[in-house]
Amino acid sequence: MEYMMSSACENGRPRSFSFGPFVLVPERQLLLQANVPVRIGGRALDILAALVERPGEDVSKQALMARVWPNTVVEDCNLKVNIGALRRALGDEPGMARYIATVTGRGYRFVAPVRGGVLPGASLPPVALAEPRHNLPFPRSRIFGRADAIDALRRDLEVSRLVTVLGPGGIGKTTVALAVAEKAIGHFKNGVWLVDLSLLNDASLAPNAIAMAVGLPANSANVLGALCEFMREREMLLVLDSCEHIIDAVAVCIDKILVRAAGVKILVTSRESLRLDEERIRRLPGLGTPLPSAQLSAQEALAFPAVQLFVDRAADRLESFELRDAEAPLVAEICSRLDGLALAIEFAATRIDAFGVGGLLKQLDDRFHVIVGRRAGPQRQRTLSATLDWSYSLLSARDAALLRDVSVFAGMFEVDGASAVSGLRPAETADALAELVAKSLLAVDVDGADVTYRLLETTRTYGLDKLAGSGKNQETRQRHAEHVCRVLERATVEWSQSAAPQWASVYGRHLDDLRGALAWARHETVNRALRIRLTVAGLLLWNHFSHTEECRARVSEAVAELDAAGLTGSVFEMQLKAWLGGATMFTQGLMSQAMEAMEQALDIANRRGDVDYRVRCLRLMGVHQLFCGENDAAIHTIGRLASVAAAEMPSAIPEAEAALGFAELFTGQLSGVRQRLERRRELDLRDVHDSQRLRHHVRYLSDRIVNVGNVLSHTLWLMGSPDAALRMTKETVAYAQQTDHHLSLGNALSWAVLVFYWTGRHEECAHCAAQLDELASRHGFDVRRPTAMFYKAALACEQPDASPTEIDGLADAVMAFHATGNLARLPFYLGVLADFSARAGRLAEAEATIDAALDRAVAKNEQWCMPELVRIRASVLAAGGRADEAEVQLLASMSLAQTMGASAWRLRAATDLARLLSKRSRVSEARQVLLPVIQAFTEGRETRDLVQAAQLHATLADREEAWSS
Repeated sequence: MEYMMSSACENGRPRSFSFGPFVLVPERQLLLQANVPVRIGGRALDILAALVERPGEDVSKQALMARVWPNTVVEDCNLKVNIGALRRALGDEPGMARYIATVTGRGYRFVAPVRGGVLPGASLPPVALAEPRHNLPFPRSRIFGRADAIDALRRDLEVSRLVTVLGPGGIGKTTVALAVAEKAIGHFKNGVWLVDLSLLNDASLAPNAIAMAVGLPANSANVLGALCEFMREREMLLVLDSCEHIIDAVAVCIDKILVRAAGVKILVTSRESLRLDEERIRRLPGLGTPLPSAQLSAQEALAFPAVQLFVDRAADRLESFELRDAEAPLVAEICSRLDGLALAIEFAATRIDAFGVGGLLKQLDDRFHVIVGRRAGPQRQRTLSATLDWSYSLLSARDAALLRDVSVFAGMFEVDGASAVSGLRPAETADALAELVAKSLLAVDVDGADVTYRLLETTRTYGLDKLAGSGKNQETRQRHAEHVCRVLERATVEWSQSAAPQWASVYGRHLDDLRGALAWARHETVNRALRIRLTVAGLLLWNHFSHTEECRARVSEAVAELDAAGLTGSVFEMQLKAWLGGATMFTQGLMSQAMEAMEQALDIANRRGDVDYRVRCLRLMGVHQLFCGENDAAIHTIGRLASVAAAEMPSAIPEAEAALGFAELFTGQLSGVRQRLERRRELDLRDVHDSQRLRHHVRYLSDRIVNVGNVLSHTLWLMGSPDAALRMTKETVAYAQQTDHHLSLGNALSWAVLVFYWTGRHEECAHCAAQLDELASRHGFDVRRPTAMFYKAALACEQPDASPTEIDGLADAVMAFHATGNLARLPFYLGVLADFSARAGRLAEAEATIDAALDRAVAKNEQWCMPELVRIRASVLAAGGRADEAEVQLLASMSLAQTMGASAWRLRAATDLARLLSKRSRVSEARQVLLPVIQAFTEGRETRDLVQAAQLHATLADREEAWSS
């Protein structure tokens, strides 16, 4: 055996192990076959590395488990699952070990020749570095007898956008669909996405499940509409697995997706068809089996897929199992009795160690003698049910009870969860789970940091039926809801103590269980208090994943139960109403109901002495007031926030500073906000050099770093630093995208669009407005949509061939701002409307609009745009032939801007004044007005206002020179 050990990377190049057509690169968690990556889990690769490092040597099970699962107690079945996956990936057949041999009673040995070294060249093949765009699980089992079906389905998808795989439970529909999807990886521009609908109990959440699978957080009140819009320009394959229990809802979703997303194809697995016109149906038969009376040798029997599956799974269970000629007819009869149902055959094969082949056949004889008639349709379903009954009857009382209990979990669960719902001690639970895994009644995931379990869809449904008939359904569901509540309450404590991605990985998978527990509690009036507790426990989870609309809806339901639950005035009411106000504000708009909810929460917080919620409520109330345009009230509220933070909660001082920055900007205190927030941003960005900490700046619904960047970008532009403002804008949007927090990204886009507009970056402005509109539509952020509307209309008005009717789009946007209560910047928006109205010759409208803008700016202390409003008033006056009045207004605008430090507004007013003076033949005076204002700028020479000012000054200089000569 040729072998050269390489224990570490050499000159930065990773070590490698070559055997047969394979190359293993342990440091990259990569297995190549003929230069193509083999999809296999990380734990399996760790085991392979341990074996190839010691070729020809016996490696004990204990040594492998200690290496692959250090500091974790795992059962032997976890090792066997991964060994099985490895053998299938490497092409080892049962009883024909070319690579991994079993050392009975000890462990395993790698038996092929291995060459070790380092990878030649500086890098891996490019294909090895490509990340496939999909969410498919690692293939863990070999597929038998389905090659023709898989090829047929691939051909079906070439000619049809909707293909349904039909068949009874346990026939292998999911296995076949996943194999088709696996082969489709790389053929769809926007990926291949599996949607496991077996976990879904509420048919109304079908669009949410699809949205989550494709990476679209389901925040919108109209998730299906947002989903269709998201997919409209995308090319992808959706695999909707296990649809039969919500078939009508799925059919509605598919119908709309197919109409509105031409690049999407859909592969469905179901026990019944969707009954849609475009549906192409492929019925999946049972695996091929020999005739019951056939007297076959082992070699002849192994020509049948059902026998191949039985032998493969039996060898997994009993490593010494090998099909002999004497047993071949018995195995053939077992497979025939089970109608070629893959899942039923697997169940039977896992009992080979207990009964042997002859004993298995006798067990089936005893169990199935009542099943007679045609072997088709419902008969196969009865066969699976009988097989499950048989497997269930062979379980110990403890294991059967645990199977029933864990069926309440929506997806993955761990030992502690199973222990909680069953009442068993953790050690006993782990032992029982291992037994269920060994009998193929439970799937185990051993690729993550922890060992997790999950029921197959068919088994879960069976377990739920058994639980319902056990008389302990309510007790178990109560335990499940209490367990989910405890887990999420722990998550709330740990949120600020652990890295954001780690927190999301650990607790994100509990979202479906939270939904399931809430759905159960909704029908249990005696559990109102638990339902309220669950809702509160889920608040951070919803916020962390930007499920703002779902949060608002669930919190609204919980608030309605407070009085009946006797929790009025409690800490739960305080928490729920604070979050209700915040979530309502960002989804439905800045409504009075949102403010009332937050005021009620603040009152409870004051009475209970809860500083954290006093700060939270004051922060959210201040934002509400700012964006309602109530600046003086907001300053008062934020002042209270700052006082509480300084005296009782120093960790909230950064949030107070950020909120104060908003207020100072809107009231025109530019120099103060710039100095404070530049320092704040520098401190905050120190934290995000480590990307693991990103999302922990989302303390009060939106990301503080985004908020600070937004205010700074506007302040920089106003104070005459347009290039710096553009850089800040782009950095803030990029950071917001990196956080993957959609509420924060909406905030960033709604501020960025204005900076692009001010600086004349019309293409970037249009792109930003389109992104904002899509995001708002997709996630239900109705409060953001008027902003996108306004700038789309403004850009249309800017076009040389713009129709006067384009101005109506601006007016519609202003009405939409009123409808959502988002009245911050309203004077500015009215000013833009007045300016375009004047240019279109609609002078009476323009004058009325600019007067309304000025009146509101004065009434609401919205000083930041006052110089611009005065300038626009001057342009309206000038357009009406009132040049003397216009000149006075322009001088006033320049004076206001200089006092405020708003160089950008001063430049605009100076440009207009120079243009006006030039028309009145006061060219020298015009130059004297304009030149010092231009010279005061040290950057931004290519931005719109400075380009126009420079061009005007050059024209004035030419005219003056021509006159003087």
